[in-house]
Amino acid sequence: MTNYDVDARERQERFERFEHAINCMDISPVSMMAFERIAKEYKVSLTSLLQTMLLNALDKELSKNNPQLEFPFLESNYG
Repeated sequence: MTNYDVDARERQERFERFEHAINCMDISPVSMMAFERIAKEYKVSLTSLLQTMLLNALDKELSKNNPQLEFPFLESNYG
């Protein structure tokens, strides 16, 4: 097995885990109201708050088996 094959397999596994995480996401109305309250309290948009939380959670989930894959999203606050 070549390095390319290993990389392709790891990419496919990360993609499948990402897809699974997205498909399992279920936000209840009570949670959404809490998110809205937090966004208002910190004076950020709800979209920005949810994107930040989602990207951070996905980064942790996708890189939990390989810390080398972690991306410093928090440093740049996701753009």
